[in-house]
Amino acid sequence: MSTVTIRQMICAEILKLRRHRSTMLTAGVLSIGISVLYFLVIISRGDGSIAADKALSSGSALLAMYFGSFSAILIGAAAGTLDLTSGVFRDLVATGRSRIALFAVRVPAAIMVALAFNFGGFAVTVAAALFCRKGGTGAEFGLIAEYAGWVALATTVVTALAVGVASLTGSRSVTLTTVIGWQTAATTLLFSAGFLGSLRQGLLTVALSHLRPGQAVGTREHPGSSNALPGLVLPMSTTVAVLVLLAWALIPIVIGARRIQAQEA
Repeated sequence: MSTVTIRQMICAEILKLRRHRSTMLTAGVLSIGISVLYFLVIISRGDGSIAADKALSSGSALLAMYFGSFSAILIGAAAGTLDLTSGVFRDLVATGRSRIALFAVRVPAAIMVALAFNFGGFAVTVAAALFCRKGGTGAEFGLIAEYAGWVALATTVVTALAVGVASLTGSRSVTLTTVIGWQTAATTLLFSAGFLGSLRQGLLTVALSHLRPGQAVGTREHPGSSNALPGLVLPMSTTVAVLVLLAWALIPIVIGARRIQAQEA
């Protein structure tokens, strides 16, 4: 396929997601809406206790590992199941287009939409950090860029995971239950199981927490920030953290692609 065809297919997938208004509205509330609410509560306290760097830290964590992550999972689950639930998968296969191609364009389309929402939330975070500048230390551009990259990385990995699981299960509800349940309850329980030792480094949230800008290895919060949202941190190398994230992003995609190949039209 030509580059133009691929671009058109990705745009078509994005349009499908945009037309799914309930998903778009919920994703917007989880990413942008929750960010606005969070900082309104913080700022309304009026005690000047949160500095700009702390606002960036807590706001970015909200997007990368909590509500923004849920938004990405919601979008990924929708992208992986829309063709099946809408009944158009048979028609798409009948056109003679490769099933792998039909699956492959879902991933970048879902990631682009998820990034749009989470960067909207990040814009709220940066605005709050600039507002808090007068109440504490200023946030440098380099630090803002680091947090933006971290949010983008987390959004990309979690969205890819959700698309892969959705394509495997064929069910949006099962995907949401499985991925959100894993990222919240299951991950916390496994992290608390000290007897697992270094095996816990394979948890997605642990790898993301390790790569969080300014994160001190072996702590559970951003250094010196009483307002930062907690993470699950273990001593590990950056190389291992990156490999763990690649595995969580790529393995579900490969499995999902194989499932699509065997899917009855």
